[in-house]
Amino acid sequence: MFTNNTCAVIKPHAILAGHAGLIIDNILSEGFEISAMQMFHLDRPTAEEFFEIYQGVLPEFIPMTEQMTTGPCIVMEIR
Repeated sequence: MFTNNTCAVIKPHAILAGHAGLIIDNILSEGFEISAMQMFHLDRPTAEEFFEIYQGVLPEFIPMTEQMTTGPCIVMEIR
């Protein structure tokens, strides 16, 4: 339906630190529903495409895209 939902990403550094479960628990305890969830490992072109709206806007664009390629990320649709 694409109404009253958002995309949330648990970045690789949080997953590698073992915080994914805590983050998901916090989302659910706040009353949100996770309607879809998938784990991805992004390559550089895909990470750049995901953050392309920030290219030329944020000076952190390159480090941000590089960080997303350091390990798996979890993408969720939250309602």
